[in-house]
Amino acid sequence: MFNVVLLEPQIPQNSGNIARLCAATGLHLQIVGWPGFKLTDRYLKRAGLDYWEYVTLEHIPDADTFLARLDWTRTHLLTTKVTRPYTCIHPQPGDSFLFGREDAGLPEWLLHAHPEACATIPMRNPNARSLNLATSVGIVMYHMLANFNFGLNL
Repeated sequence: MFNVVLLEPQIPQNSGNIARLCAATGLHLQIVGWPGFKLTDRYLKRAGLDYWEYVTLEHIPDADTFLARLDWTRTHLLTTKVTRPYTCIHPQPGDSFLFGREDAGLPEWLLHAHPEACATIPMRNPNARSLNLATSVGIVMYHMLANFNFGLNL
């Protein structure tokens, strides 16, 4: 239904947990650029448990080409550097949600080039810099899926 895009993730356990979320929800996982670990990393595999056969995972090494080909009318950038909440996003099936590195977030140039695509998870405490990447993906993507009854025929 949606694409979860991790731009150069650095912590294998986070990516493994996100992969598990994608397996459970039918989301497509794209790891773009060069992660800070090997895709065969034991911590990545352990965090994903035995769900790997259910994950639609794509590794796209060339981040610049990937970003240049994105449909920016269907792409959402998640960042701590704006005030527009993610709940203002009106998703459509096939949209892409980009999440940045654990240690740096998305590149500033990307946020400046596409300010209309930026959204954040509001945090009450101004001293908290950010949430864990896997937690952030879970919050945002479950909200997006709720717009479509989680893809379930209930």
